[in-house]
This record gives sequence, structure tokens and C-alpha cells, in this order.
Amino acid sequence: MIARLLFVLCACLVLIALSWRSPIASVSTTAFAQQGAQQQGAVDQNAFPGQQGQGRGQQGNQAAGFGRANTPTFAGPPAGMKALPTDLFTSKNFYKDQALWSEQRYFRCNFPRQITDIWTSRRIYFNGNNPPASAAWGDCSLDYPRAKIVSPYPYKTAKEHYEALLAAAKAKGGPTVYTKATTPDWDGFYARDAGPGHDMGAEWLWGTLNQTPTILSLLTPEYQKRMVQMNYHEGVDNSPQWEASFCYPEGFMRWWAQASGGGNFQLTMTPWNVQFLSGTAANFLRQVLIGKDHVQKVPQWYGETVGFWDGTTLVSWTSEVQGWTLSHSMFEFSDKIESVETYKPAYDATGKFIGLDHEAVFYDPDAFVQPLHATFRFVRQATPDAPNRRYTYIECLSNLRDTNGRPTQLTAADFRYIDYYGRPWAQNWEKYFEVGWDKPVDPKMQTILDMFK
Repeated sequence: MIARLLFVLCACLVLIALSWRSPIASVSTTAFAQQGAQQQGAVDQNAFPGQQGQGRGQQGNQAAGFGRANTPTFAGPPAGMKALPTDLFTSKNFYKDQALWSEQRYFRCNFPRQITDIWTSRRIYFNGNNPPASAAWGDCSLDYPRAKIVSPYPYKTAKEHYEALLAAAKAKGGPTVYTKATTPDWDGFYARDAGPGHDMGAEWLWGTLNQTPTILSLLTPEYQKRMVQMNYHEGVDNSPQWEASFCYPEGFMRWWAQASGGGNFQLTMTPWNVQFLSGTAANFLRQVLIGKDHVQKVPQWYGETVGFWDGTTLVSWTSEVQGWTLSHSMFEFSDKIESVETYKPAYDATGKFIGLDHEAVFYDPDAFVQPLHATFRFVRQATPDAPNRRYTYIECLSNLRDTNGRPTQLTAADFRYIDYYGRPWAQNWEKYFEVGWDKPVDPKMQTILDMFK
């Protein structure tokens, strides 16, 4: 009898496993992967105390001078540097410190990304377990030149810039008009060029290259304030508000961000529409409408993009963008942001097409003190005939919610928890409107019950 009961129980477990997905499956892998370590930082206030000494740390998941590993870490001010009496990590009200925001010592020489990662990388525990005052220093000698970030062009607006490029194309007899048979063969799957010697002209947008005041110097006073607000609450209060964690929209400028995966895209070419599909937590859909004019009157998350061909160079103009944020201790942008971008074919030494050289100039009179500039090369990884390459459409699913100001992973016991794979709409009806009802038994469960007869 006991053996039969054990067999029945095992059968029940197997059938239940086949019938239902685990609640763990309802958590977005992408969103939670970014947040999981952060939650440890938010909860575990006593981990890794007292890692002393100066020089390069061995933390592996935070922003570095050029990338996000081996962050230069100093337990106190590096040689030649003297700490300020008040800085970001000791301030009681950062708004009153505005005169210090232009000083790299105010941020302890941490790059924006280093600030947002300072809890997860456990660089907040130096000089005794006294966070946040025990926050580590970065390398004060590292920076990326501001002159390489601002636009090299004389144009004041995106319209002026785009019209100048269009006039230049017309002077050569253009714009070029392609047919289905003659459209450049750029179709395929692309990734950012991260190889040796690659162009880092867009990586400043990742927050991994610059002293924080260098980035602040690009912004108007209002948007400086907003960026320092994010620096403070992510780096001091350990309250990261990341788009992917909460399944917020990514926003236009996130296409250039490192973590978003926007730059690893599927490209489809037609004579009237060039389409980019990408993303890791949410989908980026960017389309260049060839030969069209802007018609949108309401801001869109990724704006409305029109363009033309100048020979084999694709020129685009994006406007009507919803204002949002780059996240990760970087800056916000307004709904006045616009961009002018070019895509040019790149070839190897033998003349073989290998990818696209991309340039973007960002115009935002509300947020930026002058237009900003980014360049990158995207390398084609595969052509459309690759048998196993796909763009998988993403549904961002998350059970991370702000609890007392900090992101928290919910469990099924919380009323805000959503079992995405367990018919949540039906669960809601059954919880609030069908209590006590006599309902038919699921056929699979009936099979189990019949075994006890």
C-alpha cells in the first residue's frame, strides 16, 4: 500500500510538472539577470568588508576604464589627490553641492557606470564597513576627451544638418533611388565591433570612459541636476532604477547603450524601408523611411526616422522622440531630441563588404549645451541564408517592483506577483469572483484522483 501511495505521489508530481510551469519561469531572465546581483547588494549589508589597499581591484562585473571589468579601485584618494570635506558619498543633500559637481573628487573619480555598479561590485566597503561613506575611489587619471564627444559639425539643428546633406546629394544628381534589384545588399545580422583597435567613439554613452564631471559638462543645468540625482540614489542609496529591471521602455538613446543590445541587430533592406530589429530586455524597432517626410505629431519611444541615399551612404533624420533616460547613472534627454545619422559600407583589404560605419549626431537644446557625436562600426556576423540565425521577439517579463524605494524580487506570496505563464487573467477572476464555486476538475488532475479509487 505504501509503495502504491509513493508511486501515486510520484505520478502526481510528474503530471503537475508537465502541466504547469514553475513560477520561476515567470521571471524575465534578461531583466532579472541585471538585477539579481543588485538585490544582493541591497540586502547583504555586511558582505566583503575591509578589502584594503590601493591599485587595481579584481571585481569583475563593474565598469572599468575601458569596459566593465577590473575597475581601477583605491581604498582612499589616489596619490596626489586629496578628498573633499563633502562629496557624493557623504553628502546629506546633493542639491546643495552644485558648486562641487564639476570636481571629479566629488564623485571620487568614479565613472558613471562605476557609481551605478559600486554596490554590486562591493566597492562600497573599503576603509571599514561603513557604507556609503566607505565607497572606493576610481582612477583620477582616466578620462575620454570631451572634444571627441561634441559634434565636429557647424550645424545648430538636426533639420539644418539633414538639409545640408540632402543638398549635397542633390548637387551630385541625387538622392540615389534604388529598386528591389539594386538596393545595397546589407541584409543580415550585425554586432558591435569590439575587436582590438575598434572605434570607441560611441562608448562614452556607456558611462565607462569618462569622469562624471566630463559628462555633466555636456548638459544644461537642469539635466546636470537630474544626472547627479541618479548618481546619488544609485550609488549612495543603492536604489537602481534600471529600465530592464522593471520592463520600462528602453527609450531612443538606449539603442547606443552597452547593456541594451541595441547595437546587435537584424537588418532588412528594401527600397522604401531599412529596418533594424534588436534588443535584450525589450525590442528596438527602428525604421528608416526612404524618401518620406516626418508626419508624426506625438512623440514615439524611438521617434520617427526618414532618410535618403547618397550613393551607397544611407542618411537618416529622427525626430518626434519621447524624452527618457540612458539609465545607469547617465543622463536624461528631452522630447526635443533629434538625430542625424549616416551608415556607410565598410570593406576589408580585399574589397569584401564586412559591415557598416555608423555616425550619429544628437541635437537636444533642452538637455545638451551643444550637439553630441557618436561613431561605431557594426560588423556583419551572418547573412540571411544562415540556417540557425533568428531574431527572437522579446516580451519583457519582470516581478521586480519598488518596495520602500528599492527594487525587490517578488515571490508568489506577494499580491503584486504575476505568474505570467499560469493564466494570470484566470487567476485574478478565480481569486476575486469565483471563491467557493463548485468547478469542474481539470482532466489531468482527475486522472490522478482516479488512481486513488
